[in-house]
Amino acid sequence: MLRRVATSFFEAVDALVFPWQCPICGVGAVGAPFCASCRRELLEAAGTACPRCAMPLGPWARRDGGCSRCRGKRLGFDAAIALGPYQGPIRQLCLLLKGERHAWLARWLIDLLVEARAEVARLPEDAWVVPVPLHWWRYWERGYNQSDELARRLAKRLALRRVRALRRVVATDPLAPLGRAERARVMRDAFRVRPALSPALSGRTVVLVDDILTTGATCGAAARALKRAGAARVVAVVIGRAEGNV
Repeated sequence: MLRRVATSFFEAVDALVFPWQCPICGVGAVGAPFCASCRRELLEAAGTACPRCAMPLGPWARRDGGCSRCRGKRLGFDAAIALGPYQGPIRQLCLLLKGERHAWLARWLIDLLVEARAEVARLPEDAWVVPVPLHWWRYWERGYNQSDELARRLAKRLALRRVRALRRVVATDPLAPLGRAERARVMRDAFRVRPALSPALSGRTVVLVDDILTTGATCGAAARALKRAGAARVVAVVIGRAEGNV
């Protein structure tokens, strides 16, 4: 109780001395970085989504076995959860998060994700939270991986274990200019599970964390590596779901 009181006191002092400025619209905010209007817009953007590929769906869309875009396709992962479509404020925040100086946004985006998507809180207690890694050379250049920061915040929020179980063994060029088939080809066998972790991975649910899901090539390749090492189920969790289909 004393810890909660002290935390509330210091948060109140911090809000008075260092007031928030909404990173989306620039308006002053109290107690959190998002103003009330932008926060409401972010949560409303969540909407109904396909439980298999996280694409936005209409109210009458069939969802059993996935939506019309992913039904019957091999995705690699078993389910996908996104805060919302990669457009508007969500796109703006994802782009900010790519820079290390905005790493603090990860905590608040994960809080919104958990609030908007109740299924995130229903993950098994022994699930591992695994970030999609960068190739070592890319990480050396940047010194920061936004997926790792999101995974750290998600694991802390859900009281799960974050495990850097994957290595990216292929240094790929940026995927943005490539189509779905070319992305899949480039990402094939791009990930490996760390051998020492394979025994503990057997039969486990893995929460695979990235910032954006587009065609599913990256998450799909990472999920296949995890399953080859023994994972029973892989759930991709992202902030933005782009219109790249799967």
